[in-house]
Amino acid sequence: MELVWLNPKVVRVAMAGEGCRDMRWLVRSVRIEPDSGEEVAAVEEEVFDAVVVANGHYSQPRLPSIPGMEKWRRRQLHSHSYRVPDTFRDEVVVLIGCGDSAMDIALDLCGVAKAVNLTAKSVEQAMTPAMSKMLANHAELHLNPQIDFLCEDGTVQFADGTRVIADAVIYCTGYTYSFPFLDTGGLVTVQDNRVGPLFEHTFPPALAPSLSFVGVQMKTFVPWFFEAQGIWIARVLSGRSALPPADEMLRAAEEYCRAREAAGVPAKYTHDIGGVNPNETYEFVAKYTDLPPREEWKRELVRAILRDITEDRENFRDLDNDSESVREGVQRWLCLPDATVPGDVASSQVCMPFQAPSQL
Repeated sequence: MELVWLNPKVVRVAMAGEGCRDMRWLVRSVRIEPDSGEEVAAVEEEVFDAVVVANGHYSQPRLPSIPGMEKWRRRQLHSHSYRVPDTFRDEVVVLIGCGDSAMDIALDLCGVAKAVNLTAKSVEQAMTPAMSKMLANHAELHLNPQIDFLCEDGTVQFADGTRVIADAVIYCTGYTYSFPFLDTGGLVTVQDNRVGPLFEHTFPPALAPSLSFVGVQMKTFVPWFFEAQGIWIARVLSGRSALPPADEMLRAAEEYCRAREAAGVPAKYTHDIGGVNPNETYEFVAKYTDLPPREEWKRELVRAILRDITEDRENFRDLDNDSESVREGVQRWLCLPDATVPGDVASSQVCMPFQAPSQL
């Protein structure tokens, strides 16, 4: 741990030299007191051979531009700031968006709020079996088209001309990538929520291997996939693995984006590898690491969970429809020796029979 510096706030990362293969990075940082969040030391500057950007992308809300939102006097917040439903008791709430966060918050508000209004760009596409069941189970829940404008008196008008008087608007519109500390001279940019160009969502071709990113991907297996990224980056930096030439990496990154666009995937979903092509995750891990491949029963379990969520979002955890191979796989996993079990406890004592939810 003597090489690890905890609680620094990185304020700037910039290139310290010319050339891409021998590039170094000037990092300016200040130490932060973890309890108070106050700066406790002067700004320090150090030069590093490589920088891995792993600051996450679920902290900077992405907000839409809706006519009237700046003058709307009632409560507005992003889903990032939502905590408990009680603060919305007996209120009319409009949720902008119809993704995972919007539906989870909507269900949380049902039974507490007076009315809950979800909005979707396409009501038809949003009307999944799960959505139909949610609407049938909760009279106070409504699905609306997207918002046309917000009025100062609290009126919210939807695209079909219908209106509600709302007490609160919650923006369930996702997050944006933000690297305010990083100066690459324009070689890495964020446009329409696409970070690029990035080879395999990890290395910017013009700055590789000295600059890399971990965790840009969305809807993937955390932390397993990010561990795989870290392994690959460590191999490249240590010389155990080699990257393709910069022009090949750039061409691959551009072709990837063009293929996504040809498939009708908006640029803002460039890094959504789980929701668009789940197999891309497995292919990445197999190609760049020696981690054991995901067993087929685990892959089947993931597919089943995604299917069940689409069918019944409220009750998918309680559904008893696992295949025999998944049941056997879970049973084997439950019986694996646990390294944290005290030495005087036999492994058989931590092996428990798998029970379906209906049996519990």
